[in-house]
Amino acid sequence: MQESADHGAADDPVKGLVPAAAHKGKLPIPRLVTSSLKSNQQRTARACVACRARKTKCDGRKPVCRQCSRLELDCNYAGSKRERQQLELDSVRSQVTAYESLLREIISETARKDIKPIEEIISKHLQGNTEAFSTLMTARSLSDQHLPQPLPGISLARMHLTLASNRASATQPLQDCPPIQTTNIGHWTDLVDNTTASHLLSLYFTWDNPTWHLIDQELFLQDLERGQTRFCSPLLVHALLLFGCVIAIPSFSYHLARLTDRREEKALGQKLYSALQRLWNMEKEIKCLPTAQSSIMIGLLCCTFGLDRMGTRYIMHGAALCLDLRLHEERPSFLEANVDEDVESLRRCHRLVAWAVFDVQALAAQVYRKEAAWKQPPSVRFSATEAAALDDGDEWSPYPFLTPIFRPFVHTAARARGGLVMIVNDIAAFALKFPDSPLDQHDWEYGFQFYRELLNWRASLPSTITPDENTSPHILILHMYYQATVVSLCEIFNLYSNATNNPFETEFDTQAAKLQAMGVIGSLILLFQTCHGFKSLPIVMLHYFCAAGVHSVSQLRPQDPKWSLVLESCVVGLWHMSLGWGRLCTAFLRTIELVLKATKPDPFLISPKVRAVMQQLNTNRWTATDVKSLAADYVVYHVPKSEEQGAAAGPQHRAHGLQSLIDAMDEHSLNEK
Repeated sequence: MQESADHGAADDPVKGLVPAAAHKGKLPIPRLVTSSLKSNQQRTARACVACRARKTKCDGRKPVCRQCSRLELDCNYAGSKRERQQLELDSVRSQVTAYESLLREIISETARKDIKPIEEIISKHLQGNTEAFSTLMTARSLSDQHLPQPLPGISLARMHLTLASNRASATQPLQDCPPIQTTNIGHWTDLVDNTTASHLLSLYFTWDNPTWHLIDQELFLQDLERGQTRFCSPLLVHALLLFGCVIAIPSFSYHLARLTDRREEKALGQKLYSALQRLWNMEKEIKCLPTAQSSIMIGLLCCTFGLDRMGTRYIMHGAALCLDLRLHEERPSFLEANVDEDVESLRRCHRLVAWAVFDVQALAAQVYRKEAAWKQPPSVRFSATEAAALDDGDEWSPYPFLTPIFRPFVHTAARARGGLVMIVNDIAAFALKFPDSPLDQHDWEYGFQFYRELLNWRASLPSTITPDENTSPHILILHMYYQATVVSLCEIFNLYSNATNNPFETEFDTQAAKLQAMGVIGSLILLFQTCHGFKSLPIVMLHYFCAAGVHSVSQLRPQDPKWSLVLESCVVGLWHMSLGWGRLCTAFLRTIELVLKATKPDPFLISPKVRAVMQQLNTNRWTATDVKSLAADYVVYHVPKSEEQGAAAGPQHRAHGLQSLIDAMDEHSLNEK
């Protein structure tokens, strides 16, 4: 029996494995592993590349593993880990060598006047080396690569490189090299190199300086290269570079796939502004022309930051310093020529800069209702013949683009602008009387005289500087200035008088003249957009965008689609300028938004672009900090009701300082009539 029992236990594997005490409870079930399964768990010494990439098991068979054979894939085996790392290192070294060779040639070629197009250089390097350059051609920008970057990467060459890798985005050809070339920027600053400085100075002198000619380009660049300080200084150099940098921010994206990415440009702008503040404290006591010019430019910058109370002080300080230098006189001593100097260049500089200073301070007095520093205009002026001779053969193109090409007539326009500025200066002084003094019969006569002078000025212009024949930016801005001056004059009477007391009702209908002038400003803005877009915008355009944008809200109606287009152009223009020109542009956008809310026009009259900008403004751009940081007396004329609904001169009009207007409307305390 015992033998039989033992035999049974041997035949029953469960009985043989379970202790006797466990027969009364649960029985554990052993996990049996077959020999065939164990054989399949053997690891492959080296998986093929395809299986490793797909993270699937590979049997290691050669020349083709079972998985690749089944899926009809190319099957190959890489070397060891160390071998793979060496191959990757060799590949990276090859790419770096190729990149360095390309960048060296780009730098050397862009320094020459007869450079080849950038795309030709890239194409040459691509021949026979496509693999090495595949990363460069597919990358959005060089900043995505872990390669040393130029200081900083803001240049015409970078624009060419960006366009070369984004040919679908190229709508206009770029110039081969900046029109202004400097080789001595290191004498004045260590923040930029010569390539970047040439680019930024070209932007400033192309777009902003033709409006006022505050800096004589020839004499400034001559001193810049020689390291002399009669027409140049570290302070002025940094001011011009900062202006050029700010123009570059909204004018053209160096990252075409990321149009609002301006981190590098803004970082450089902040460094330049910090240097400008430091240099001002060092040079402000030096009584010379560069200090006066720098003071005015700093004032313009402060105004764009929404700090026009400070900005106008800088502007008037610079203008007063020019008076101390006797820039307004026939022969200021600091401009007396030495034996080896070009007398004609000094005469041109004197006339351009003197009238530019007079112009800027007059505009500041008009827009911000301040007392002008210059009571009288300069005593020197170009004759019509001199201006025509200086303009002979000149051409202008919208750098960095090659086309379109204009005959700018900058000296003829500067001469004509001087005649307008004399009227502006007088109107600004006249406006300071009100509202403290009552507007009487004598004031009406005085205003009518100004109005006739303005009409005569416009009628006397040569056709070469009218928008019908010349649509270059400074010509369009000149005519916006004229129309805005008409508006400024008319608003004095619209605000502070009763229209029924107008003795010149038929000849000087202030409300009708104002509406006509605003209509022309709106048309000029549309023309500016058609001709130039928003690639680059002179700083003064933010003033016209604000004036026309606020006015357009009261003119929105289905039967006149023009004003919906004007509103869109002004809002989009201010949005582009806000990328670089500071808080004032954003405050103007906020003003237009609040006027829209107060007026409540038909939503169908507001374009999708306007709604999109306002949405961005509410979510990302306008904060309580912006409100607290404003110190702006900029005058905004606001008509709560549209003229179609019966708004006329008198109490329906409101003239607000920008800061008080935004505060009042933010708190819903604006009284609508």
